[in-house]
Amino acid sequence: MNNNFYEIPNDWYGEFNSTFMNQVNVPKSNLNADLTDPKTALERGNGFNSLYDPYKNYKYRDIKASNRKEEILYSILAHNFILTDLDLYLDINPNDNNALNLYNKYLFDKNNLIGEYEKNYGPLTLGGLNIGNNNFNWDNAPWPWEESK
Repeated sequence: MNNNFYEIPNDWYGEFNSTFMNQVNVPKSNLNADLTDPKTALERGNGFNSLYDPYKNYKYRDIKASNRKEEILYSILAHNFILTDLDLYLDINPNDNNALNLYNKYLFDKNNLIGEYEKNYGPLTLGGLNIGNNNFNWDNAPWPWEESK
């Protein structure tokens, strides 16, 4: 008899792990070599070289920033992407200290990028650095669609 709310068979989890989790074959010992940089991960939609399978002769698009502000924003986006990939990897391999160290490194780098952006261009979120003085100046700058390139 099952004692869980959703009436999932007790042996389902073991079967799921042996069937699906073994298909995710990222070599733990060589994670640094298998994991690509955040920019490439964002551009191609996958942070792991061993799991990236391009579609036919498709070449992913190189993201180019036109100024320092865009460059920082793209870097923050790329770091968010690689952090999500590492987060998913750590869900499956929670004891991989190498992956955890990489996650913390990319998180530190992302926070530095956010700090640089907010220092120079204003807050990204309500919890941003420039909000503390109750000066809500985010509406003083031109909106993205108002800027000319």
